[in-house]
Amino acid sequence: MDVTIDIKTFFIVLVLIALVILIVYGILLLRKLLVTIERTNKVLSDVEIISELAASRSEDLDGIVDNVSTAASELSGAMAGSSFIGTVSSVAKTAASLKGMIRSDDDTEVRAAKKREKKAARTRK
Repeated sequence: MDVTIDIKTFFIVLVLIALVILIVYGILLLRKLLVTIERTNKVLSDVEIISELAASRSEDLDGIVDNVSTAASELSGAMAGSSFIGTVSSVAKTAASLKGMIRSDDDTEVRAAKKREKKAARTRK
């Protein structure tokens, strides 16, 4: 029993086998790519949360610096006039300003915690 295969048919079969292998390889590559994209999306959502926290903290810090500089300038102005009542008034304003900063800092932390809870609830759905 003799089997004869011409070269043209042999190359067509060889190309078809290579094409099937290429398709399988492409499917496997796409599966791995989808997993990578999912992980990248998770990392990006974490980065978004962190950047929002950093932005809110920098805004809070900016307000604190403004309040402290205002209080310091008022205190130095009161000291320059050497008025006892002005000095006591400036110290009282400074204390009130520091108290307000501490309260706003606590409020900011509470708001940030609520945001994180809401975001976690959305991601669970």
